[in-house]
Amino acid sequence: MNYTVQELTSMIYVIGSCEENCFLASRVYAQRFPERRHPDSRSLENLRERFNRTGSVAYEKQTRTKTVLNEENALAISLAIVENPRISVRDISRDLGIKKSSVSKCIKQNKFHPYHFQLHQELIENDFERRIIFCQWAQNQIAENEDFFKFVLFTDECTFHRNGFVNRHNFHYYDTQNPHVVEVNHYQHNWSLNVWGGIVHNFVIGPHIFEGRVTGQVFLNFLINDFPRLIHHLPDYIKNQMWLQLDGAPPHFSANVRQHLTENFPGQWIGRQGPTGWPPRSPDLTPMDYFLWGTVKSDVYSYAATPQEDMVQRIFSANNPCYA
Repeated sequence: MNYTVQELTSMIYVIGSCEENCFLASRVYAQRFPERRHPDSRSLENLRERFNRTGSVAYEKQTRTKTVLNEENALAISLAIVENPRISVRDISRDLGIKKSSVSKCIKQNKFHPYHFQLHQELIENDFERRIIFCQWAQNQIAENEDFFKFVLFTDECTFHRNGFVNRHNFHYYDTQNPHVVEVNHYQHNWSLNVWGGIVHNFVIGPHIFEGRVTGQVFLNFLINDFPRLIHHLPDYIKNQMWLQLDGAPPHFSANVRQHLTENFPGQWIGRQGPTGWPPRSPDLTPMDYFLWGTVKSDVYSYAATPQEDMVQRIFSANNPCYA
């Protein structure tokens, strides 16, 4: 609500007579000028602050942000992004005095895209050389047979926890009235599931759920008793030339497991101290990490936490055993 200069001047006099007590001044002003509009205490506080800052009762002129997306503004926006790729549209708008809509338009015109961060495991000094060696080996295999990696069975284990995760940023609950939805994410009795899975060609293998902690002996029993059943449906042309990849986790590295792999996949398994070494801490080189587990967890955790039996069913439903 805008007041006249005369009204604002009267308000300042009343504020001064009330020793700058704006709550009292609002009551005194209403009694002294019953025929006028009556400001509340907050309006009088704003007037007092403006008068102390500027020495005038007049309203301050609002400085409008630049709306013209000329060449100079476009260059300034681009330079801000180049200097700090993590800067936000809001920060650019504030620093340069350009409307956020104009900043967004300029970013789009210059084909800048807000890429999301990817989380990776920390690499130690020797890891770089191992990754290079593996990639050079992979390139040689592709040079001899461009379909080589269609016959590599990539495998991995993943842990599913009871509470999973809830991304409140992307979670919505539509209703005509606020249902006050509450998501429980702390439990006294927690549990988790260790799940094995694999991908070869366009087939998803598994899942297989381990009972309890996975040790070398547990994993060896899995390879002997369960693994043949899981790959039974594969066409013979895949099984006859298939390689097996393991990421070198402690259960994969036990002497009995490596001996079993050497006997059943002679010269055709990839892993720690295998015929072909797998570079440690390299989830970006396997489709299990950058594709399968993310997809499965999105399906499994798309609903509220449930009993363990229900989560097992969801895991099996998300892992289509036929095609990826």
